[in-house]
Amino acid sequence: MVKKKDIIVFGSLNMDLVVNTTKFPNLSETIVCDKFYTSPGGKGGNQAVAAARLASKEYKVKFIGRVGEDIFGKEILKNLESENIDTSFVKITKNISTGIASIFIMPNGENSVNAVYGANYKIDNSQINDFEKISDDAGVLLLQQEIPNKTLDLILKMAYKKRIPVILDPAPYKENVSQMYKNINIITPNEIEASNISNTEIKDMLSAKKAGRYIRNLGCDNVIITLGSKGVWVETENISEHVSSYEVTAKSTVAAGDAFNGALGYGVVKNNNLQESIYLAIAASSMCVTRDGAQNSMPKIDEVLKFINYNEK
Repeated sequence: MVKKKDIIVFGSLNMDLVVNTTKFPNLSETIVCDKFYTSPGGKGGNQAVAAARLASKEYKVKFIGRVGEDIFGKEILKNLESENIDTSFVKITKNISTGIASIFIMPNGENSVNAVYGANYKIDNSQINDFEKISDDAGVLLLQQEIPNKTLDLILKMAYKKRIPVILDPAPYKENVSQMYKNINIITPNEIEASNISNTEIKDMLSAKKAGRYIRNLGCDNVIITLGSKGVWVETENISEHVSSYEVTAKSTVAAGDAFNGALGYGVVKNNNLQESIYLAIAASSMCVTRDGAQNSMPKIDEVLKFINYNEK
């Protein structure tokens, strides 16, 4: 019997400090807002929970990252462990805070984020060594750009050498990192990130296609540009097409991309073809935006399959 491969997430863990508001404040302006809550987040943490809820103990999800020695770090680890995510390689770092993200959410679900990455930026070569220890069991590696560039570059090179499929969310956008993209199997920029990477303003499907081709020419095998409620643009060796999303009423889009990437990772370890994985990921992200919170909003596999079946009637 062939051993099932693991989903490895290497990346960021933040505590989200969320405010529901009716408008974004101007400089020197105070706005009375509707609601405040905290929620474990970080693009890496969100992707891990998204994958774990879909994997439903069928596949192991392992996390490599850092938190501070504080209450936020403890809460984040407790939440990951409650989702059956292996946190053995999450290091607790003294004298620096756990990463936080201050998130303002509008009534239509759109959001604005200010982040302080804290312990995430202390990820170093010791954790690349941790990845090497478990890399033989890796079926896919999920990455984001909320970690130091040098670490990201080294982990990409190691995964490429070991032929481990890599999915990168190039967020937040950073200049002068595109030379790393030649070691990536799937890259999933949103339209702002894709516009910045390609120097092409995305305003329609034609410009999305142009941006996708530009990014693919950097060396990425598969480019998936997420377009919010408009779905995704897919650019690969054999596919150049728009895939629509589902019509839903959004509460919060803050973790939509993370739900998408977590579902893609799940599809890869299941050996689904790319199109099947994309359809699953679109369904998962569509469900995610109808709920509050980041990790709390991630759907389980039975919910996603039920959602797909209902919408195909």
